[in-house]
Amino acid sequence: MLNLRKERPLWWILGSILVLRLLGLGVYPLMDTSEARYAEMARKMVELNDWITPMFDYGVPFWGKPPLSFWTQAASMTVFGVNEFAARFPAWLLHLGSCFIIIKLGTQQISRNAGIWAAIIFSSTTLGLVSSGVVLTDPVLSFSILLSSYGFWRWMKCSSNADAYLMFAGLGLGLLAKGPLILVLMGTPAFVWVVLYKEWGRVLILPWIGGLVLMLGISLPWYIAAEMKTPGFMQYFFVGEHWSRYVVSNWAGDLYGSAHAKPYGTIWIQLGLSLLPWAFFLPLLIRKRGSMQRFEAYLWLWALATPIFFTFAGNILWTYLLPSLPAWAMLLSGRICDAGPKTTWAAATSAVVLPIVGAGIIIAGVMEQRPQNQRDVVEAWSDLQSAQSAPLIYPGRRSYSSEFYSSGKSENIQDPAKWPRDSSFYLSRRLRDSNAELPVNLSCVKITEVNASQLMLCRWKDAQQSNNGLAGEIDAGASRTDEG
Repeated sequence: MLNLRKERPLWWILGSILVLRLLGLGVYPLMDTSEARYAEMARKMVELNDWITPMFDYGVPFWGKPPLSFWTQAASMTVFGVNEFAARFPAWLLHLGSCFIIIKLGTQQISRNAGIWAAIIFSSTTLGLVSSGVVLTDPVLSFSILLSSYGFWRWMKCSSNADAYLMFAGLGLGLLAKGPLILVLMGTPAFVWVVLYKEWGRVLILPWIGGLVLMLGISLPWYIAAEMKTPGFMQYFFVGEHWSRYVVSNWAGDLYGSAHAKPYGTIWIQLGLSLLPWAFFLPLLIRKRGSMQRFEAYLWLWALATPIFFTFAGNILWTYLLPSLPAWAMLLSGRICDAGPKTTWAAATSAVVLPIVGAGIIIAGVMEQRPQNQRDVVEAWSDLQSAQSAPLIYPGRRSYSSEFYSSGKSENIQDPAKWPRDSSFYLSRRLRDSNAELPVNLSCVKITEVNASQLMLCRWKDAQQSNNGLAGEIDAGASRTDEG
């Protein structure tokens, strides 16, 4: 009964964080670049009914990542429709599954309280909170590494074939999430731990044949199908994505313009930011006396493997650290459980700070005011279609957000020579670009300003005018927009 009374507040904290995140999934718009790009590829997967190769654009295959994350998002869209909630819901489910594994592992190795605390920490860090409802590939990889790491450790403890197959299944899923990277991020800490503790005997009796058949059975059929459907995929994916992207800053061979060059070592700064507010509790990890237990040693290897691996990477994002987050959470949870009441109260307060602040930001509509949000621009354009039907063109950077909300109808055409010559069309430009000159023979009138963008109806002056003329079209369209 005493344990139940101690656990109940922890369950309430964890449940509140998860529910708050779930309720906010569909409230704010998808943002360019990464989140909207991946959501749009999942939407195209549903539209085209093509479940083999994700499409970067119509007719342009996306070779940068395997499809597991897109499968989950596309499957969600077939159930809930094409919307923000459906795109983000798989990340929340994966986070929920990760919490279950973390609690189970923490309970088995430390205590039930430590397991729940680990799930709370995992869910309330900056990176954990963001990743539990984001359209990226990292949540799938992180879950796969967590599952395979759990299976590895339990095999080392109990030598159960079921645990070994969990490890191989996690590796197979990871190969479908981001490719061979999982073999490095999960395999390195496992290998070093085996070397340190001389556990080669347990490694040798692993069900290698059945396990490898399971791992390759999960992942290999897709790789073969993808190469057959779009020849050249494997060359780009294995050489380009797994070597050139790692060692070359602003990799020139990147087909998708998504390189993120950072100075070497930046990943450690990002780690501190990712762990906030729990980074302030890291001094608790400094051991005063006693030898390190085997499980704690494995957690340290797991926690450090990812940041060490990306220390000398040419292109990184802070979300790359997500696979290490469960280990950091379990390391901290053990210390918090051993600390006094003051530390426990401070930890409980820290757990709810970011979820409450995040909910407040969403409710206040801050996210909707960001220039990366093109939902309102597309809605304004859609409302004008009955008055003046015309295509929506983005003359600057490609907007994946506008493509998602327009069901792929918006176009990115930077060259004015390729804009429609015989009819009206709409241009969407950011306000910061509004002083940029347009072609002199282009007549445009601003329809509306939405957030940090402006929507204009345009027609070439030398084009044949319709019966109503541009002014009448604009007046009618603007009137409908104002009424809406």
